[in-house]
Amino acid sequence: MRAILRAKVAVHKGRGMSEPILGITNWMHLFRWIVKLIRDEYGVDEKVLTRNAVLDGGIGLTAEQLEQVLDHIAETFELTFPENTLNETVRLEDLCTLTAWMRGLFKKPDFVTPPFEERCRSLNNVPA
Repeated sequence: MRAILRAKVAVHKGRGMSEPILGITNWMHLFRWIVKLIRDEYGVDEKVLTRNAVLDGGIGLTAEQLEQVLDHIAETFELTFPENTLNETVRLEDLCTLTAWMRGLFKKPDFVTPPFEERCRSLNNVPA
């Protein structure tokens, strides 16, 4: 299934970003977009989706659903997340700031280790 989702991402890369995300200019806008995605697609109450919400077990999504969230973010923002991204991103805020950094909207998050940074940069055109 992951190969199918990755293939879908590759197909959509040439299409450009959709209109609703063109207004995302900082990590807080991106955070709100991710919260709405999880709320709308998986029925998670927004009260649970705080900055400090733990992704694995804290927001009520399975590992497969979290992978689907990553795939949706990757497709929408034309990114490729390295394998094991969910091992690096513990909180919802981590996922948001990582995505914002990879899109050039935020400084490199403190939790990004040099090996993980290299993997991110090798897969994406991350601004310096």
